[in-house]
Amino acid sequence: MILPIYTYDQPVLRRETKLIDGDSAEIQKLIDDMIETMHNALGIGLAANQIGKSLAVTVVDLSDMKGYEETTPLVLINPVITGSNGESVYEEGCLSLPDIREEVVRPSEIGLTFLDRNFKQVEMEADRLLSRVIQHEIDHLHGKYFIEYLSAFKQSLLKGKLGRMKRGDVDTDYPVAPPPAAKKTAKKK
Repeated sequence: MILPIYTYDQPVLRRETKLIDGDSAEIQKLIDDMIETMHNALGIGLAANQIGKSLAVTVVDLSDMKGYEETTPLVLINPVITGSNGESVYEEGCLSLPDIREEVVRPSEIGLTFLDRNFKQVEMEADRLLSRVIQHEIDHLHGKYFIEYLSAFKQSLLKGKLGRMKRGDVDTDYPVAPPPAAKKTAKKK
């Protein structure tokens, strides 16, 4: 089922998510819904709190990206970054921050552990785009937006757009859930 994506200033996006302690039909349905919602929005990553669930699970699918065509959706439950190396700059965007794209500096390689969809422990290393997307989604699980990596000056330039998002003035091709204080309903194309 396609779910609305929570936009900037929704309280759930700022909270630390809860670890998942076991498999269930509800968790498996949530994962399916997250993948469907991410694909509908043409995204390459989605964290559970972006659909209003304060749980430590994220999905990543780079199969539409050059060089990743053979990959399948990756499910990360309770992910933890165990190490990092290098540095890269890349333009990032976010389904919860429509129409904002900025260059962000992040480690170019990471090591991480997580439970996969079958609740099996996985240790892996990621680099390039996969590393970046995983870091972005894990940040969501800790209540952090990618724009927090920007300079104070660049953040100040975004205040107008963020203010409009707070008011629910969002124009997307996918369903959204603006913050509770929004004065007007988000528009859908």
